[in-house]
Amino acid sequence: MVSGDTFLREAGERRAAKMSDKTFKNERLTYRLNIVAQEAIAANDEIFLRETGCRIRDLRVLRLIDDTPGTTFAEIAKITGFDRSLTSRIIQNLISAGLITRENSTEDARVFLLSTTERGKETRQVARRLSDRLEIILTDPLSVQELQALNEILARLGKWVTSSEYRQALVDDDAIREN
Repeated sequence: MVSGDTFLREAGERRAAKMSDKTFKNERLTYRLNIVAQEAIAANDEIFLRETGCRIRDLRVLRLIDDTPGTTFAEIAKITGFDRSLTSRIIQNLISAGLITRENSTEDARVFLLSTTERGKETRQVARRLSDRLEIILTDPLSVQELQALNEILARLGKWVTSSEYRQALVDDDAIREN
């Protein structure tokens, strides 16, 4: 007799085996990571909008503001990588929805300090619970060991690509200059 855990693991492995390698039109790692992220975000964005009233990118900004009360527009634009126009629209939408507030800095009247409202904190918690459930669905084809390995690998890659050593390796690599 097969245990429930074994059955679920084997079912996930069968689903993964059915998935064609033709999912990606390019073998480059950065391309494949980007496609996985884009597809997951596109599939989940409407769910977040329906359940929280916010799109995923709006919730990312809300989370950043909630994590660092008093942060500024410029800091949010830099951290997210969003252009200034998009960052401004997201912040205006969050203010209009009553999820964040802004107040003038006492040090520089041109700077606005952003913070979350109680409603914003509640929305963030709803989004977190939803995100947790959606991530379980996203990673369903992976075994517990595969998911752990993926998380460890992504942590290492994330640390590497944000390091000065990585940036220096890009400058120093003769193979890059040859092309």
